[in-house]
Amino acid sequence: MEMIFDSHLHFFTREVIRFYSQQSPEFSQLKDPTDCASDKLGIFPPPENPQELAKLWVKELDRNKVSRAILFGSILGEQASIEKAIKLFPNRFVGFQLVDPTDPAASDIVEDIVSKKLSGLLLFPALHHFFPDDPACVRLYELARKFKLIVFVHIGELKILIQEKLGSASPCIQEFGDGQRLGRILRKFPEVSFIVPHFGCGQLDGLIEPAREFRNLYLDTSSSNSWLQHNSKFSNLKELFENVLEEKAFGIERLLFGTDSTVFPRGWRKDIYEIQRKALDDLGVTSTDVSLLLYKNLEKLVTRF
Repeated sequence: MEMIFDSHLHFFTREVIRFYSQQSPEFSQLKDPTDCASDKLGIFPPPENPQELAKLWVKELDRNKVSRAILFGSILGEQASIEKAIKLFPNRFVGFQLVDPTDPAASDIVEDIVSKKLSGLLLFPALHHFFPDDPACVRLYELARKFKLIVFVHIGELKILIQEKLGSASPCIQEFGDGQRLGRILRKFPEVSFIVPHFGCGQLDGLIEPAREFRNLYLDTSSSNSWLQHNSKFSNLKELFENVLEEKAFGIERLLFGTDSTVFPRGWRKDIYEIQRKALDDLGVTSTDVSLLLYKNLEKLVTRF
């Protein structure tokens, strides 16, 4: 039986839905628009407390035979919610939290994240308008090195679908998601492990040379990888997998399976798993290597830290 460790699961608490719905012109005047916005989105409103949401996710992971998952605190200040989930299920969840490096209090926030036993930082340059090698980020990488945190950096195009569906204006400035500028950081911080999602969203060229040299970059395979529709280098997911597996900067040892699961009733994205599993089967990837991608690589990474 295959073991699965999902590297990319957003923990959408009521606070997350409230945050995004309050940005929507349709719901911004409501004191608590969570339920109304959930209805518009066609999702179940999250439970009142994070522990109940964590229980729902464990039930869902059990149903799909998923052993573990990394939980993302997907808006600023969600580290307390993630802490409650990982305290309740320490053998099932590992916590990562979104941080804005441009916040003057960012260093204190990282220390709070560490005190709550989370294992990683989430950085979204396009969302918070910084480049991955800006001085404010460098300070966070220094803290990541000190506290042995993993750093997740979203490069390439960023779309926040919940904002689009609620009719909110996107705050993202895509130019900030510059993979080449993250490449410079891989060289400066070889002791820090970095993850970029969605195979790098077409921005891997600027990362390959430093990744070959320092071996501190991992790619997560999550989401539908819709960016492939606008990329001339790869025509489909199978070609993308084949290229990354052959590239010595990555290979199977630097790939982390992920789904980008978010809400109920959709729950865990088994469809993403099946699409990726078929691509691997079509390429003739061995069961030993598949187990590295689905579980062992991420297990080894989080255990190291």
